[in-house]
Amino acid sequence: MGKAALISVYDKAGLTSFAAGLHSLGFKLYASGGTAGAIMQAHIPVIPTETLTGVVSLLGGRVKTLHPELHAAILADGGDRREREEAGKVVFDLVAVDFYPFRKAMDLPADSREAIELVDVGGPTMARAAAKNWAHVISAVGTDCFQEVLENLKTGGNTSTFRRRMAARTFRLTCAYDQQVALKLEEGLVPELRYGENPHQKARIHFTEPERGFRKAEILGGKTMSFNNYSDASAACAIAADLPADKAGVVLLKHGNPCGAGTGASPVEAFENALRADRTSPYGGILVSNRAIDMELAARLKEIFLEIIIAPDYETDALNRLLRRKNLRTIRLKPERDTRPSVRSIWGGLLIQEQDASLEAPSAWKVVTKREPSALEIDALDIAWRVVKNVKSNAIVIGDHRGTLGVGIGQPSRVESLDLAVRRAIREGNDLAGSALASDAFFPFRDGPVAAAKAGVRAIIQPGGSIRDDEVTEACDHHGIAMVFTGMRHFLH
Repeated sequence: MGKAALISVYDKAGLTSFAAGLHSLGFKLYASGGTAGAIMQAHIPVIPTETLTGVVSLLGGRVKTLHPELHAAILADGGDRREREEAGKVVFDLVAVDFYPFRKAMDLPADSREAIELVDVGGPTMARAAAKNWAHVISAVGTDCFQEVLENLKTGGNTSTFRRRMAARTFRLTCAYDQQVALKLEEGLVPELRYGENPHQKARIHFTEPERGFRKAEILGGKTMSFNNYSDASAACAIAADLPADKAGVVLLKHGNPCGAGTGASPVEAFENALRADRTSPYGGILVSNRAIDMELAARLKEIFLEIIIAPDYETDALNRLLRRKNLRTIRLKPERDTRPSVRSIWGGLLIQEQDASLEAPSAWKVVTKREPSALEIDALDIAWRVVKNVKSNAIVIGDHRGTLGVGIGQPSRVESLDLAVRRAIREGNDLAGSALASDAFFPFRDGPVAAAKAGVRAIIQPGGSIRDDEVTEACDHHGIAMVFTGMRHFLH
């Protein structure tokens, strides 16, 4: 049998020229309903799909292409494809479809009949079937790709790579279409956001499956969450999840970066240790605790204005006290690491990567200086390393065995981040003598450790890997600093 194409489009623009091009290339054309009618009017040979299915249309034309015979002709591969051909049954080499224009539903109520009627079923189903069988079938979705398809067919470009590229394109389009429908149907069912990062930006939230993270959060009191609230709260929970599980841990965060993080025997002790690094910036920020909030901490928090408190639970009296603060968003949620891939939009696409779930244990560190870190310094380095991986690069964290003393965030130069961490610590009256320092990436020159030594740092943890590692190590030895390499960089951009 010759080549066969199945065509079913809502938008008839460019249809007849596409059909004429396929016909001239020897394709036998099959089409449904109005598509077949439009091709016939152009005097191009076409076979209506009802000759294969026996079904003209059902439910007022909504069901024409959802038929086993059509989908068998699309999906057949290997021996099944040969058997159909030998039996004189059609197999498709190309499927050209588009979808109902669901964009027209954007201004309609989510539960309206008009919006539901704009949800396409047959088009995406045929497109996905063709894309699955890309080894044999070209999946051409949308009239904007028709000319490209014709050009490839004319020039011998119908290669495996071309069909796979068209299949990937199909799944991108069906994914975007389904997302559009999901966002419409979610209206009124998910929390509303007043606006995005700024008042002039529209924004909304979309929760993914399975149910996890902030979809499971119980907002016990306070105002509704904003775009920035969700973004910052997610970052704060990631840091809290990285803190040692055997101690109470508290994170204070503002604008995506930690003001401080601390550990202790109790939540209030952890809070006090977190607050040491910056007593000013947490105003209007977020607190995340890895332990239940008790009355002692709730009473202490009376002195600080916070936007959000997140904890796995609350003692009854503590919760009642916090709920008196009408603007404070009080959330019950256990801080955990997000295990899904990280996705970030860029111009024209998405960047997708694994989460940075690595957390190098002290047993994996390599001591590179003459002096080894003491047990207390190891505890300090461990906490600083857990925090610095969650600070925007270039990142420097200075602290002790209880938590952070100074945080340097996002400077173009690593020495500038170090200087910022030192200045913040000094501003808060913190004594850095005997402190530990963590750097999210290697020190490229000796100036970093020298500046750290002048500030009082006595232990450094960093990935290593610079061509000047020996020079940096010599500087540490000269100043009596113990330094360890983890072998793992933790950039966060």
